[in-house]
Amino acid sequence: MSLARQSSSKSSIEVPLPTAQSDETIQSVHDSDALRFDLVIGEIESILMDPDFTQRQDAFFAANYHHFEDRDENSLACMDVFRNYVTMMERSLESHLSSRFAWFKMTDFMTLCRRFIDQGSQDANGDVFEVLASLSDFNSFKELMLSYRAEREGQAPDLSGLITMTSMSH
Repeated sequence: MSLARQSSSKSSIEVPLPTAQSDETIQSVHDSDALRFDLVIGEIESILMDPDFTQRQDAFFAANYHHFEDRDENSLACMDVFRNYVTMMERSLESHLSSRFAWFKMTDFMTLCRRFIDQGSQDANGDVFEVLASLSDFNSFKELMLSYRAEREGQAPDLSGLITMTSMSH
C-alpha cells in the first residue's frame, strides 16, 4: 500500500491507497473526488455500525414511528419528524466526519453523492446510500420509518421458512 497525504492548514492525514492493479485503479487514485468519496463512505459505514449511533437512531425511530402510516397523504407531523431527523443526522455525521477529515463539508459531499448516483456508480448502493437518501428524500425516510414500524409491531414478513435443512446422508 502506498500513502497519500491530505493536507490542510489545521492538520494532515495519511491515507492508505490501494496499490494500482489496473488502469481503473490508477484512474481512481488520481481522481481526488473519488478518493474522498470512498474515504467518507468508509467512515460513514463505521459510524453506522457504532453502538452509540444506532442507539440514537433507534431512539429517534421509537419516539416517532407512530406518526407514519402506509398511505399517500402525510401529516404535517411527518414532515416535522423528517426535518428533525435530517438535522440530527447531518449534525452527527458532519461533526464526526469533519473531525476525521479536515477538508470535509456535508454540502459538498451530498453534491458529490448525487453526482456518483446520477452517473450510475456501482458504489452507490447499500446501507450508507439508504441512510443518505433518507436525508434528502422524504419518501426514502418514510420507507425507513414504515419498515421500522412493521418490525416494531410484528408485521415484518416471516422469513424463517426460506431456509430448510435436509440430511444428505442416506
